[in-house]
Amino acid sequence: MGIESRIVLAEVVENKERRFGAALEYYPAYIEYRDGEMTPALFTADELNVARRRAKRNMEDIPREKGFFEKLLFG
Repeated sequence: MGIESRIVLAEVVENKERRFGAALEYYPAYIEYRDGEMTPALFTADELNVARRRAKRNMEDIPREKGFFEKLLFG
């Protein structure tokens, strides 16, 4: 079992109607659910950094990719 989900940071958008304390920019993405529904999402740099730190602290919870022999033997 590997990770199929990806967030591609290919673009940044300006927060056009910024309120006090809000982020200057967002990283847009679409979230695609298992049932095929898609919804837009905006992530701040801080939110992405929090997620990265969480993953680093909880490496045991991240599904790892199967190695060559595991794929060969177990599909």
